[in-house]
Amino acid sequence: MLTIIIPTLNESKSGYLNKLLQAYKPSANLEVLCVDGGSSDNTLNLIQEAGVGLIETDFSSRAARLNVGIEAAKHQMILLNHPRSIIEGAGIQALMASNKDLSWGAFTHKFDNSHPLLSFTSWYSNFVRGDRRGIYYLDHCIFAQKTLLLDIGLLPDIEIFEDTELCLKLSKKAKGIRLPFISETSAIRFETTGIYFQAFKNQYLKWQYYFNRSDKKMNTLYEKGLELNTEYKKGSRK
Repeated sequence: MLTIIIPTLNESKSGYLNKLLQAYKPSANLEVLCVDGGSSDNTLNLIQEAGVGLIETDFSSRAARLNVGIEAAKHQMILLNHPRSIIEGAGIQALMASNKDLSWGAFTHKFDNSHPLLSFTSWYSNFVRGDRRGIYYLDHCIFAQKTLLLDIGLLPDIEIFEDTELCLKLSKKAKGIRLPFISETSAIRFETTGIYFQAFKNQYLKWQYYFNRSDKKMNTLYEKGLELNTEYKKGSRK
């Protein structure tokens, strides 16, 4: 049995949410739960029309919304599904079939754009940062046992790199397993800001993270011009 948690916030701009909701059909063994952070587009309508679970919050950070979903989840195995990533059906079935044997892990990342730099980014993310260092980003779609997530204190309530911090905490308990099934992720961020510019920005932010810079300032830079994960209100960028 499996609970899929999707943190949502104005998802219409990417077009992925509807694909997700059509692909993941709730059943007795599969719970699909969207935790929304105050969407002002038609995100809530899409969720309600799909007939999946919905929790409305005023949390702007993705981590806080994921934590709400984890605490509300019915099933022991939990999949933290990036709102712009979709897992192939065989991957969902494999996770459900072997969830008693897995502590935590993630799926194999792939962008929906075949640009060479993006292909290299996925390769590095899967085989180097993931397999060797045990760090997966949320667009890999991280899964874990609910008891394990509660034991480590859930995700830290920070605005960026919460997935890195989560994996570091989980790695202290057990080794993460990367399943061979694809988590296809939207390249909207790269396509909108420019592939090379976004790649440079990502590397710059990683250095900022290693030097313990403010998560709010880092995320403001990351979301500038797109605001895909966090919605900033006028005058709130500090």
